[in-house]
Amino acid sequence: MENSLYVGLSRQLVLDHAMSMVANNVANANTSGYRAQNPMFEEYIAKSSGYTGQDSLSMVHDMGQYDTTAPGSVSATGGTYDVALMGPGFIEVMAPSGDIQYTRGGDFALNGNSELITSAGFLVSGPGGNPIAIPAGSREVVITDSGDVSADGNIIGRISVVEFENIQSLTPAGNGLYSSKEEGRAATETIMKQGFLEGSNVNPVQEMTRMIDILRTYQSTMRMINNEHERQVNAIKKLAERSA
Repeated sequence: MENSLYVGLSRQLVLDHAMSMVANNVANANTSGYRAQNPMFEEYIAKSSGYTGQDSLSMVHDMGQYDTTAPGSVSATGGTYDVALMGPGFIEVMAPSGDIQYTRGGDFALNGNSELITSAGFLVSGPGGNPIAIPAGSREVVITDSGDVSADGNIIGRISVVEFENIQSLTPAGNGLYSSKEEGRAATETIMKQGFLEGSNVNPVQEMTRMIDILRTYQSTMRMINNEHERQVNAIKKLAERSA
């Protein structure tokens, strides 16, 4: 009897996840290098024991997500440690766990040890996971298209940029970072531009429209669940009256 309620509940669960994802997109509309995330759903056929195939339930299943891979707009900042990637690559970053993760956000700065870090404070990685330290007192720091970093004409390191066969294999890890089970290869189709930043590719108007649509669908599903609940209560009352 509660089968229709289960179907409605499965729909509400995935809508709740979709709303969280849209809200996260809106919150990161101004985050450098951020890429909009989108939910993916599929039909899930649930078969209860003791029932035939025709009584199977068609649930809504949250199967994962995918990123919008279109690049964000690139703007000039003139910042010495601001970099934008032109191409499909990602910058390697050393996460607090010691693992290599990846980002498109290029709004870098220096920590107390004069090491290049992301806006979240994670070390920017050179080849082999080595940090990139800027010598104290450096007057001119130049970052080339290939990611080489030089201070006062002396090369001191290289920002490691990698590319992936399947960008969708990257898993969001928070703070604008991604993790991947696939090992990236040295970038061949990506260049780096110093003094520029890639913005978020989130379309705020589109995301707000999606949010309204999700809310309305959630409310519609709630009305369906309430109506079904009332129908079942009335049916039980009528059966009780007849048996009395």
